[in-house]
Amino acid sequence: MLQEGCYHRPGQTPGKVFAVAFLRTDESATKDQIRAAMADLWGVLKDLRVGIVRDLGNVRVPPSGLTAMLGMGSNLFVMDLSRPIPIALRDFGRFRSPLASGGGPLLIGSGLNYDPSVIDNQCTEEFAIQFIGDTDLAVNRAIVEVWKHLGEVARRDGGRTVLDMSCFYTGFQREDHRSWIDFHDGLSNMRSEEREGAIVIKPNGNPDEDWLIGGTYWAFVRIAVSLQRWMSISVSDQIALVGRDKRTGCPLVSVAAGGEGETVLGCPSPFTGEVTMPGIDAFIETRLVVDGRVRQSHVHRANHHQEPVDDPSSARIFRQGYEFLEQVVGPPRVRVGLNFVSFQDTPQRLHRILTQPNWLGSTNFGGAENDDQHIPGAGELLAVHGAGIYVVPPVVEGEAFPGEGLFR
Repeated sequence: MLQEGCYHRPGQTPGKVFAVAFLRTDESATKDQIRAAMADLWGVLKDLRVGIVRDLGNVRVPPSGLTAMLGMGSNLFVMDLSRPIPIALRDFGRFRSPLASGGGPLLIGSGLNYDPSVIDNQCTEEFAIQFIGDTDLAVNRAIVEVWKHLGEVARRDGGRTVLDMSCFYTGFQREDHRSWIDFHDGLSNMRSEEREGAIVIKPNGNPDEDWLIGGTYWAFVRIAVSLQRWMSISVSDQIALVGRDKRTGCPLVSVAAGGEGETVLGCPSPFTGEVTMPGIDAFIETRLVVDGRVRQSHVHRANHHQEPVDDPSSARIFRQGYEFLEQVVGPPRVRVGLNFVSFQDTPQRLHRILTQPNWLGSTNFGGAENDDQHIPGAGELLAVHGAGIYVVPPVVEGEAFPGEGLFR
């Protein structure tokens, strides 16, 4: 059974607030020590999910819909565990490291690059824990309780840290269903009835990977958006790059030479003003015959809707996005962006989306492969500040934490 935190079933709605903590293990720690440390920490988180803060004894606090999901990175499998590294994690479970001088491509063939200031990707640790809740306090308290618990364990053990939190990130969902570039976001995500086929790891005939069945792979990319560059692009070019009308969210079918977009007939409905309002569900999942320039837009590059969904070659993934806002020392003072989260039965799906020319390929966001030559700023709109891929073991009755069997 999938761990909580994926929200893929019909009627499930994720909480509005997101956080993720990345944990590294001490190089000298044994697998028994790591197993005990994670079991202890997971017990703290299980208590938090029902409103128990251990420092408060019997006092209960609102859990506010908190969920916790545990992922395991490729670095964990360096040690002698009971199972070898999953083949998909071995072959597609790592992004490239930033250059020593900063920046560099996220993957060969991808137009996504690390920000020039990034010289260390801190999202490639042994463990990642995703938190989702209904309030800022719910997820922020979870991060603080993890930090407090690990610090207390280190003090108790004379300063030794079997587990240590290397970094954490937070984010939130927007009630207007738009992103920082003001366009509607997430409209072309998978239908609920399709999701399980793309998400859940299936039997592959390899007994060493039977422990993965019913789990999934979780990918995370922290992407900053340069609003200065975006605001320098004309609205007509913005519409062509995205592939949707800016005001209504209606999908484009063609873009005229002057940049004006023609939307699909009947969208928006005469009774509503945008695609997120009731009555326009038919336009949210875009399956259109479009002209050449629209085919180069972000929406169409990232969503080809190939079938069958459960075939990895379809490259269908289930996405959850959480915006972020943070202060920057010095100009531009403000950094905005997206915590991109995806679930898939193999990370090969995401690799294909990010690297293949007919998908996002070498484009940074959308447009033709050399669109940055025609639209200044479009080729440097997005910059990566951290990225990682983790296997998310299924929930197994009797385990102290998901994936505990690896340490036996």
